[in-house]
Amino acid sequence: MEITALSDLIAYIVALSIASERLVEIVKGVVPFLSSKAGSESLENWRRVALQLLAVAAGMLTAHLAMPAVTDLVPAAWQTLPGIVALGLLASGGSSLWNSVLDYASAVKSITKLNAELKKLKKKNS
Repeated sequence: MEITALSDLIAYIVALSIASERLVEIVKGVVPFLSSKAGSESLENWRRVALQLLAVAAGMLTAHLAMPAVTDLVPAAWQTLPGIVALGLLASGGSSLWNSVLDYASAVKSITKLNAELKKLKKKNS
């Protein structure tokens, strides 16, 4: 996969994440149990679980709805049901996931740059 394709894919997943987060916020606004912290620890744990499940469902729904527009962008395997589930999970990952993704993307970019410089040096020394 080329760097541009990787960047496009990351941008797509970030867009999915933002769109699915908006959907979660809409549902939270409609369902009082989800919008405010519960009084007991047990109920609060259930509320958090419900929010996580809602985030995954919103991510999958958003990925499914966006798929016709991005068939050239995402690999064919991601256009299947398991792929849409995977995209939904990625979209629901939150900021810690995106920090890791950005770190990996930066590392790939650095490696690509170093490989290009190494090729230049090899050509120069030949």
